[in-house]
Amino acid sequence: MSGWSAMAGTHTFVVPGDTNAQSLAEALAAHGFAVVTAKPSDSTGWMVTALDEGPYPVDGIGHRMIEAVGREAALVAREHSGYPEGGSRFDVGLLQLMRSMDASITCLNPGARPPAPTIMVHPAPAPAPLALTPDHVDDGPIDLAGLNDVAWADLEHAHGSAADVPELLQALVDPSGDWDQSLDELFGDDLLHQGSCYSATAPALPFVARLILSGALPAKQRLDLTVWLLIAAGRWTDSLLVDADRAAVQGREPEAEDWTQDVHLAVGELLTPLLTRWHGEPPAMKVALACLAGLYPKPGRQVSGQVAVLAEQFAGTRPGSYLQLAEALIQQRTDQALTLAAGIVGWEDAHDPGWLEAPGLGAGVKAGHVLVEGALGVLSNTG
Repeated sequence: MSGWSAMAGTHTFVVPGDTNAQSLAEALAAHGFAVVTAKPSDSTGWMVTALDEGPYPVDGIGHRMIEAVGREAALVAREHSGYPEGGSRFDVGLLQLMRSMDASITCLNPGARPPAPTIMVHPAPAPAPLALTPDHVDDGPIDLAGLNDVAWADLEHAHGSAADVPELLQALVDPSGDWDQSLDELFGDDLLHQGSCYSATAPALPFVARLILSGALPAKQRLDLTVWLLIAAGRWTDSLLVDADRAAVQGREPEAEDWTQDVHLAVGELLTPLLTRWHGEPPAMKVALACLAGLYPKPGRQVSGQVAVLAEQFAGTRPGSYLQLAEALIQQRTDQALTLAAGIVGWEDAHDPGWLEAPGLGAGVKAGHVLVEGALGVLSNTG
């Protein structure tokens, strides 16, 4: 975005057929979009695209403004059996090119602009580094017994057969190995590639937990593994949010992507033993464990008091805000959790306010998603 003078964009919606496409294009033009086009799509029906000429400032507020306009347009689309399917952002200098795009249906409302939302800017709490000390590392081997008893060749990850998973897990206990490369290959390339889960993802997680529980890894490596467990646990809520608008249009409950629920449940089954390490862990690990506990209130109750104390210690900081949210979720005060999540979304530019408006999902799911996404940010600030 460097060099952009101002921002424009598009909002794209899917509808089932040409009649809906025509009616939605007309409705979006009447809503205030100067150019709305539609064309058939082989896989999804018809794609209706509203050109949002803006201009919007090229900053966090500008992005929030155009996203808010998109959410209002999605409400219009829902009335015509449509749901959001992405969009684009670009410099206003490209508007003329975008206006000339070919389409089967075109509706024009020259000079119009959709209602501009008022964006409230809330001051963000101060960042706070999370210490990885004091730390204690136990000498001795890491027990991965049973690793080769799993039929990995019958399971899959992002690149096919999961037969290489034991080798990748073993690489994590090799003191002469490249930790970052092995970890990225195991999770980033294979088990959680681009946020997807696979049949091999859940079966691998108990062995990841054993690495943490062994105490034989330094705090930074324990934190790395715990963060990946947090990412894995959050894929379920993330996929529900992705499906929420489509599900509302189709009159059904949001559905999770394949394997995400299995993975979510697998992390939950590992939480109780992981939380037994609480008192011996440095602050960064405690924050990570607290955020995991927020996603699983029943086992998380065993550290609810400690999470509340930690939240007080970090009061007025970014980690403190997420610890408060985790504590509310552990206590199943979901209305309070949603209020806290809304406050966080008000100052955290990386969060999408649309998460809190997703149809068909409970307050706990929405607040839990804010917790996971935010935790990943604050846990990167360690020292």
